[in-house]
Amino acid sequence: MGVGINLGNTLDAPVEGAWAPAAQEWLFDAYAAKGFTTIRVPVCWNKHTSTQAPYAIDGAWMARVQTVVGWALSRNMITVLNSHHDTWLDTPTNFTANLPRFQSIWGQVAETFSNHSSNLVFEIFNEPHLMTVDNLNTMNAQVLPIIRKTNPSRVVFFGGLQYMNPTWITSNPTAMALPSDPWVAVEIHNYDPYTYAGPNPTMKSWGTPADVATLQAWVNATQTWASASNISIYYGEFGTTSAQSAATGRLSWYKEHVHAAQAAGFAISVWDDDGMFAILNRTTKIWNEDVLEAMGLSPPPSPPPGPPAPPSPPPSCPGGSLKACIALCPATPQPVCKCPISCFDARSSCRNTNCARSSATSYLAVRLGSARCLGGVSFSYPSRSRFRQTMIASTSASSGAEPVQSDAFRSRPCHA
Repeated sequence: MGVGINLGNTLDAPVEGAWAPAAQEWLFDAYAAKGFTTIRVPVCWNKHTSTQAPYAIDGAWMARVQTVVGWALSRNMITVLNSHHDTWLDTPTNFTANLPRFQSIWGQVAETFSNHSSNLVFEIFNEPHLMTVDNLNTMNAQVLPIIRKTNPSRVVFFGGLQYMNPTWITSNPTAMALPSDPWVAVEIHNYDPYTYAGPNPTMKSWGTPADVATLQAWVNATQTWASASNISIYYGEFGTTSAQSAATGRLSWYKEHVHAAQAAGFAISVWDDDGMFAILNRTTKIWNEDVLEAMGLSPPPSPPPGPPAPPSPPPSCPGGSLKACIALCPATPQPVCKCPISCFDARSSCRNTNCARSSATSYLAVRLGSARCLGGVSFSYPSRSRFRQTMIASTSASSGAEPVQSDAFRSRPCHA
């Protein structure tokens, strides 16, 4: 599942848009572009479900959830769909009376999404904390078979009490009943120490060796329990509020949590809610790049530059003859043409120029009466006629080893 992110405060709000901007498709492109491979989609079903049997879910709401889930699945993201903030079930007093409604909700959700990609994962209930252990085990035992009727091999997440905190699991290693089902995994959440990571923090720094050791201790204990239970772990929520900063250890908190969880083999999803825990500002579309970097995420590399544009070919040699080319050189202060011996700008110098030594490719910058380069040697010449006669003769006589020299030329090293 890799590294994931939560679409928090969105479909789990009393009304979509009340706590954060409504979900839009661009979000999923933004998530993918930053390297997120999992998206957790919290959904509150309560206000969209009848309170009378058979407890029908509003069709428009179900279609909206399908749309948002579809945006994630179409980008090949692992997508976790759950029941979130449905606190009406999380009460020992009314648990038994309310359970049939919850069962109906999951029956409708499971049937609606039964033909969706196996990348879709169901999470039965987010952060139970008031119900009893018996309530928890009854809920899981009643809902899982309903899901299995239409989704026999879909991954389903269970969660423990105390808001899915892993220390509850490791302190009560046999309390949560786990079925003999290879497609069941366990989800944990952690914002410890809550006095640091939660709202209105009283703890003003994090990152000492003791802090890291405490983190590593619960991760190790959870990993040991999971191994003994033969079950996988999904670290579905973690984060710190913006009340903390780099100076108080916020980036270290993210970095160490991601590192420890990944080293233990846990899949992870950071909590992002466009609020106190925001990593992406959904209005400005600006990421907190420091947090992303701390989590080991970075933008995709820029594409490599394309090949350089080929140089423009010189104009054709008038008449295709060396004689015509040379005739133009004295009067034309720019590259003239590609001839057996090319004429170059009279203003060009030999410096940094690798003058070829073939009569067919030698570079000759000429302006009669001045010194120019031929084959790495500069020549000065007394007259136009003797120069032309010598060069035309050398075109046919030279075999390409060294440029043909004439006693009409006085040679010297070419430096100018």
